Formats: sequence, structure tokens, C-alpha cells
Amino acid sequence: MNSRANKLSRQYAATLRRYLVRQEEAFLQQAYELGRKAIASGLGVLDMARIHQQALASCLSGARSAEKVTGALKAVETFFMETLSPFEATHRGFRGADLELRQVNDALQRRNAQLAALSRDLRNLSSQVLHLQEEERKRISRELHDEVGQALTVLNTSLGMVQHNGTVDSGMLKKKIADTQKVLAQTMETVHRFARELRPAMLDELGLLPALRAYLKNFAERTGLQVRFAASPEAEHLSDDQRTVVYRVAQESLTNVAKHAHASRVTVRLRKLSGDLQLEIKDNGNAFEVDRQLSSEGRKRLGLLGMRERVRLVNGRFAVKSRPGKGTTVSVEIPFKAGRAGTAKRTSPRPRTIGSDQLARRKKECNF
Repeated sequence: MNSRANKLSRQYAATLRRYLVRQEEAFLQQAYELGRKAIASGLGVLDMARIHQQALASCLSGARSAEKVTGALKAVETFFMETLSPFEATHRGFRGADLELRQVNDALQRRNAQLAALSRDLRNLSSQVLHLQEEERKRISRELHDEVGQALTVLNTSLGMVQHNGTVDSGMLKKKIADTQKVLAQTMETVHRFARELRPAMLDELGLLPALRAYLKNFAERTGLQVRFAASPEAEHLSDDQRTVVYRVAQESLTNVAKHAHASRVTVRLRKLSGDLQLEIKDNGNAFEVDRQLSSEGRKRLGLLGMRERVRLVNGRFAVKSRPGKGTTVSVEIPFKAGRAGTAKRTSPRPRTIGSDQLARRKKECNF
């Protein structure tokens, strides 16, 4: 044993001897402190057992009767157990710390698995977004060439004929001008459609609600679906990025409804919750397995992943529920501070709705 162990051994033997003479609580407290000193000195339970054995032999060496030895052994056991109490407490602390460490490790492993899955999703999403961007560029290029390019060619041809035929009668001239104006109007509408698909100007100039109303009205006319829209004016208090996310999620959700749901009606609601703004898009169409759709590969899940990632970037929550006979509900909750708008917006007049105007004003709803 080292010097600290020798010193502790002497202290232990002296304290034990005094305890055997007068079995007082104060000596048991000293025994407990000796156990703490042993731990601080780096001694273990076996070291304490050795020290105890030496002290016991020293204390009982003068005992002359077996009766006295038997009586002393009970007191010695109590003293020794008190000395080992700090070791037991330390061991329990180690076990508790080990259990907590295992729980933390399990939580970290689950978190790492979630992060790995998220990383795979983001890589797949980035790859698919790049692919779709190229496909969209091809589509726009093809439509510009086929529609705008051909229309401009017709306009150029018509103007060239008018220029080279100076003796054209007024009736023929009026017909040429009318045809040219018609082609020009169609071309302008095509360009406007491209602009709306890329970025609706109304969203920046008038605000989220007018942009959504206009889009939903056009969507209802184009698809024949019955669309119901209810909105809270608090939606205009979202930031520019948040308004864009709400618009794009609504756009993507309705596109999915038109393509896959086989629904007859869809409801779009924007309402204020406590500290959040909720967008809810609900249809009465065919249901699908959400988890399976999210875990599948390819373009089938790009829409859901894209919406979820958009919402995540503005610290929102995204959820999809789909049940047979109940349709599908897309829900988005975005945190915002009421009364603080990103940019002041002008208020546009509400488009006419089907049904009772009084009821529509009271519920702030539109039916298209």
C-alpha cells in the first residue's frame, strides 16, 4: 500500500477501536468519512477489505473470551458497512449515469438515422428538382417556339403582305388588321400565362389573398372542380417568403388534386391559430398511403417532398392525412406575428361568389 493507504489504515484501526469501546453514532459518521477518503485516494472495495481485516485483527487480538468476540463482531460489521456506504452510493451514481448515457446514445442514434434519411431525401430532391428544371426549360422553350414564335411569324407575314400590296382595298385591309390583332392578343395571353406560371405578379403587387383568389378562380374554370375558399385577413401579415410558400403549397396541392385525386370538390382554408397561420387544402377524392408515397422513389413523391421542404425553410409544420372515403387533407402551419406585414399591400375587391353574398361576406368565403 502507498503512504495514503497506510495513513488511512491507521485512522481506520483507531476509529474502529474507539467504536468498539463506545458504540456511538459519531464514530459511525467517522467511518463514513473514512470511506469517502478512501474513494478520493483511489482505493477500491478490496483495498478497504484489506484495511478492515488488519484493523479487526489488531482490535480482537486482546479479546480473551468467545462471548466478547461474538459481541464485537456485530459492531464491527455495522462499522464496516458504514465505511462501504460511500462506495455503494458512488456505484449507484455510476449506474444511473451509465443508464442516462445509454439513453442519450440511443437518442443520438435515432437522430442520426433521421438525419441520414433527411440527407438522402434532400439529395434525391435536389437531383429531381434539377431534372424538372431542365424539363421545364425544354417545355417553355418548345412552347415559345411553337406558339409565340409561330404567332410572331404570322404577324410578320401579314405586315409584309400589307406593306408590299399598296393597292389593297379597305375591306381586305380591315380583315388583315383584325386577324393580326387576334393573333397578337393570343400571343399576349400566352406570354402572360408563362409569366403567371413562373411568378404571379399579383402576389407581389396586391397580396396573397387576391393572388390565391385569382388562381383558384382560374383553377376552377380550367378543371371544372367545385372550389371553396375561406381566408382570414391575418394571412397578409406573413413575410414575403412565407406568402410565397403558402401560394406554392396551395398551387402544388391543387395540381395534385387535379391530376390524381379524381375529386369533385376541394376546400382551401387560411385561418389564424394561436401564433400560427394554418393553410388547409381538403378534397373528396381518392386516398393514398402517405408513408408509402414519401418513401417511394422517383417523381411520385417530389411534390410532397418539395412542399415539406418549402415549409421547413420558414420554420413551419407540414402534414398530409389521407383516408379512404375521406379524401386527402394537406395542412401547413406557419408561425407569424400578427400585425406585422412584410410589405404593405393594397386591398383588392372581392370577386363575385356563387351563393348568398351576405353569407359569403359573413364567412369570408368564395365559391368558384
